[in-house]
Amino acid sequence: MMKLIGNIVFVTALLGLVLTSCSDYYPESKEEPYDTDLKTVKITNAGADGSTVVTGTIDEANKMINFPRLDVASNFSGIKVDAEVSEGAQLQQSSFDFSMADDEVEKTLILRVINHKRYKDYFIKVRKNIPVYGADFTKATVYNYSGDHLYSDFTSLLTRSASFDGNYVLVVSRAANKPHLLKVSDLMAGTPNPIPLDLTGVSGGTYPYNQGALANGHVYIATLSGSKASPLKIYYWDTPNSVPETIANINVASIPNSGNRYGDNMSVSIDKNGNGYIFFGDNASTSILRLSVTNHKTIDNPVVLPSNANATAFMNVNCIEGTSQYVWGGVRIPVSLTDESVNVKYAMNAANIASEAIDPRIFTFNNERYLMVCTAGLGSASKATPTIYVYNITRGNTIEDALKIFDNSDNHNPVYSFALGGFGNSAPSAQTGYYVEKDANGKDSKLYIFGARSDSGFAICSFPIKQQDDN
Repeated sequence: MMKLIGNIVFVTALLGLVLTSCSDYYPESKEEPYDTDLKTVKITNAGADGSTVVTGTIDEANKMINFPRLDVASNFSGIKVDAEVSEGAQLQQSSFDFSMADDEVEKTLILRVINHKRYKDYFIKVRKNIPVYGADFTKATVYNYSGDHLYSDFTSLLTRSASFDGNYVLVVSRAANKPHLLKVSDLMAGTPNPIPLDLTGVSGGTYPYNQGALANGHVYIATLSGSKASPLKIYYWDTPNSVPETIANINVASIPNSGNRYGDNMSVSIDKNGNGYIFFGDNASTSILRLSVTNHKTIDNPVVLPSNANATAFMNVNCIEGTSQYVWGGVRIPVSLTDESVNVKYAMNAANIASEAIDPRIFTFNNERYLMVCTAGLGSASKATPTIYVYNITRGNTIEDALKIFDNSDNHNPVYSFALGGFGNSAPSAQTGYYVEKDANGKDSKLYIFGARSDSGFAICSFPIKQQDDN
């Protein structure tokens, strides 16, 4: 018995020795001896002088490391990284080449944490802190009076003209409401309340009112002159509550080489000083009648300019704000850059934008340049769904350069579109417009665009400025 007890004591002691030895070989504090976790990570040489330290955010679930955007003067070819990792682990490399082309804004590489033969990879993303410009077209707010929300006057071709200036929408209607204004604030609230225009003395022409426009808070409406014997009149309202003034009463037959019918379209390009031109393309698309405007309401110097048979009765010539250049568009002609006499300087490739693009406008918002059109849908066979389109044409030192660069690029997609809907008809006079809202410091803060088309209704779309996304 004593011998048995001695053997048990010996075995127990031996076991204890073995367990103690194992404990020394595998520390009790570590379940995984070769962890490869990334705990913190920093870029240590950001900025122009290479002394700025930037801390990254680690998304362990997606193995992604994000840093705040770096100064564009940083040494992107030699970004230095410092990290806190698991005990015994280290970064495979601590210097990275994030060199990028001028038009690149971010780059992603692999950061590897190694520990003996084990490793774990993370995606490490570096981005330039480059200001962003233009409108954020992904955040549109639409005030829709087309389609299922059609404004009542846009039926039976009774409204062939509308205009927008940021404060009002002008509806030149031959329906019961007759020509009237709508406050944009009311439209935004969903409660359109027609403001009738005083029509004292408004008469004559094939139709006494057919086309109109807003300019600097003033209202212009023209008759339809259906023949040379029919007068072409232009009426002017100084304010929404004014009595109209007849500022033009033109005997078309007295103008050499004039067309037979004007007033199916009207383009008003008047600057903030009240000077500019009003253009009418004739119904047969053989000529364009240009009238000079001074002090908002002095009309003189009628000039007949050549047109293009493919422009059709629905064409427009719009001045590009802040320039002496114009943009001309018609149903079956390419959008073209012209001078005030509609001499074409550059014609776009019609295949690169929507077909039947009319009432083109070129404007700048928040340091980006855009081309806007609305498609007509002329005739029952037309496949052009009436739609507002906006294209980014920022690249290029001049507008002509911009149009050429756009034509020669691989991307002709619009940055925004909104379908007004409706079917092809015989008088699809479509209109566009835009308005730039400023902040307290006079900087662009919100863009509004407008599109209207007979029997399709109208819509106002607003967009905030583009903001840098740090996600």
